[in-house]
Amino acid sequence: MTIPMSASTPTTAATSTPTSAAASGTTPERPRNAEVELSYDATVPRTLVHRASIAEVFVTDSAETGEDSFVVAAQLPRAHLIGENSPLYDFTLLVEVVRQAGVLVAHRHLGVPLDSAFIFRDLALRTTAFEPLRIGRRPADARINMAVRIRRNRAGRVQGFSYTGDVEVDGRTAMRGGGGLLILSKTAYLAMRSRRQVPDHPGFLLPRFTAAEPCAVGRRDARNVFVTQPAADTEPGRFSCQLVVDTSHPHVFDHPLDHVPGHLQMEAARQLAVAAVARLHALDPYSLSVASIATDFTDYAELDRITRLRATVDGFRWDEELGTFTTPVAVEAVQEETVTTAMRLDVAQWG
Repeated sequence: MTIPMSASTPTTAATSTPTSAAASGTTPERPRNAEVELSYDATVPRTLVHRASIAEVFVTDSAETGEDSFVVAAQLPRAHLIGENSPLYDFTLLVEVVRQAGVLVAHRHLGVPLDSAFIFRDLALRTTAFEPLRIGRRPADARINMAVRIRRNRAGRVQGFSYTGDVEVDGRTAMRGGGGLLILSKTAYLAMRSRRQVPDHPGFLLPRFTAAEPCAVGRRDARNVFVTQPAADTEPGRFSCQLVVDTSHPHVFDHPLDHVPGHLQMEAARQLAVAAVARLHALDPYSLSVASIATDFTDYAELDRITRLRATVDGFRWDEELGTFTTPVAVEAVQEETVTTAMRLDVAQWG
């Protein structure tokens, strides 16, 4: 699989970052698709979602439900590596499912060539109810309802699109969100990235940081810890850590990449946010879950540069929709004093 096929690539600084409709909590009117029959018998070809491993493909089918509206089916695995063995379907796993849904729609329904590069500009995803996300005795069937707004050039080629929608798990709405992405040809992407020489083995040029203990960040599997032990700053509510990059991780680095993927940055931000909230408010990290995340990718995070994460924790807020308290956390990913990604998360205690 070629480098341009990464769909978790952040945009360059020159690319504008529009405000996602999902961040404001609005979703455009679209036809409901309860009558649309989707298959859950087999996953789609891995090339349609830019994955090397068949085991990393979760979407199974898709259909057009109206003008610029689509529905995508996915099966949620109960014990995936990134999901571990949590009582709830993992937030990062669901982010990947939403990513795959967007890429599938682009290729299958919008005619985007398979060797195109997908550059995510922003992504927002919010949990609307925890109960549908509880793992049961069988893998859950998910439906991702999407309304898209397409941007084309004069020749009619799709240059990108934004989308909003929701995620249903076994027939119950569990999440809503959206995002925006830019689509480049393979040639254009390679030309853009060739301006900077990337070492053959960039990971070996960095210090080998020690990852935090899984229990500190709400993880159970040490392979899924991507941050060093978070340290409290002198200013109250401020925490920081270093990103731990493992290019052999079979989920995050399913295929070779020339940058730190947005997927990894979001998971690292989740871990720092959970650890910070737990320490600041004396809570059990395993009782905490990310209720929402909104990201703005403003520059590439390079593999041969140290990435520092810094978080600012706010106070408790009551979330009427979820029926629980949440804690907002702002996280920045920084390389050489440049913020590559800004993320806003809400951490909730559930159960």
